[in-house]
Amino acid sequence: MLNLLLWTVPVVLIVVLVWLMGGVLTRFRDAVIALEKKVTAPAQAVTEPIDPVALRLQACERFTLMLERISVPNLLLRMPPDDETPSREYRAELLLAIRQEVEYNITQQIYVSDSLWSIITQTRDNISMQIARAAEETQTARQVAERLRMISGQQVDNPVALAQGAIRRESASVLTKKP
Repeated sequence: MLNLLLWTVPVVLIVVLVWLMGGVLTRFRDAVIALEKKVTAPAQAVTEPIDPVALRLQACERFTLMLERISVPNLLLRMPPDDETPSREYRAELLLAIRQEVEYNITQQIYVSDSLWSIITQTRDNISMQIARAAEETQTARQVAERLRMISGQQVDNPVALAQGAIRRESASVLTKKP
């Protein structure tokens, strides 16, 4: 009887362990299959047709956001001046921020008309010139910011608003075109 028990207990333990491992291995196999599906999913997504209207509208959205970020009031809010920063350094920081915003969105120009892209670059240049004019004959960043607010406020037409109007018109024309 002891001999039978010495053989039965290990066999029962092995059967229980195999049964438990089978469940673990099944869950592992399911996880591997799920990961394989995730890995192959992007490749399948690439083969789907790309909607050109959606791309053009997304470009318009990104340019609208970019223009908002480089507008003088928002630029000054993101990069507040202080009295310790020299005006030349602050001017460089502001111009660098504009350059980075434009570079981040530069590839979107292929989705918009040449005339809209021209308006956007003119707006960028206009704001850059305002910054350069504001920095002339100033000593501190705070003086640059004050002059920049004054110069920006004196403009008859807000270049950012004009460019955003052009973006809205282009977006509307994209939406109303029939495929």
